[in-house]
Amino acid sequence: MTDPSLTLQSLTAARIERYRRRADLRIKDEAEALGFLNDVGLCLLFSDRAIELPTLWAAICGYERPVPVAHNDYELGLAWNWKDSLPVAGKVLYGKFLRKKPVFISLDLAPYFYALSPNYGDPATDYMEDYRDGRLPVESKQVYETLLAQGALPTSRLRLEAGLGGKNNAARFDRALADLQMDLRIVKVAISEANRWGYCYVYDLFPHHFPGIVEAARGIGGWQARETIVLRYVQTVVAATPQQVSQLFGWQPGDVDRLAGRLAAEGRLHAGVRIEGLAGQHLVRI
Repeated sequence: MTDPSLTLQSLTAARIERYRRRADLRIKDEAEALGFLNDVGLCLLFSDRAIELPTLWAAICGYERPVPVAHNDYELGLAWNWKDSLPVAGKVLYGKFLRKKPVFISLDLAPYFYALSPNYGDPATDYMEDYRDGRLPVESKQVYETLLAQGALPTSRLRLEAGLGGKNNAARFDRALADLQMDLRIVKVAISEANRWGYCYVYDLFPHHFPGIVEAARGIGGWQARETIVLRYVQTVVAATPQQVSQLFGWQPGDVDRLAGRLAAEGRLHAGVRIEGLAGQHLVRI
């Protein structure tokens, strides 16, 4: 299927507007930044060639600007500050939730991701089932149990308390943090000066800080969650291939194809759209 209203040129123009990569649309303050993140639902801080998503950085600059090396850059300062202040205030999620890469997730979209996570029932005991089944690595278990017992901790202390101190354990600790964030078991909740650089994240168990998201997720089924996520994603990026959806969210290609077929049959998106100049068939919101 070819959509005559969508060409590579029009797709690029639509993304420029949607991503606010235009001087007249650039973000000027923290309230606008939060509004932008809530509007797009999913967003990166800086661009990643492997992921099609808007970036907070480009929306602040008003164009796709290279990230400067100098740390005293005004726009860069805004990006770094809001990357911390908005999640710490509990207004948006920010962490390694997709492909173990940092991404913003709006609070209204978060329950649908949580509904697809391995979390259910009592967070004090359910993780052990995943550990016994080999789905939760031992270092992730150690970090999780440390937060379960002691509450929020800065990474510097969390490493030591979890028995993962020292250079030899650095990669294991980082992997545990990424795995636990991907599963929405833990979340960044504050910034601390408790390391030699005077800057590190503070982590805690997800349900401790976002009980509303956990509760909202209880009534959401798997297919409903996937439908909501893929429709919001396609609305944000304007067009995406099923392969992009599968790779970004870690879903099986066959599940994505069935989901796209059903949404197309229900008249909620176009499937199989070919865009001249781009490979593959795309999903496009109606």
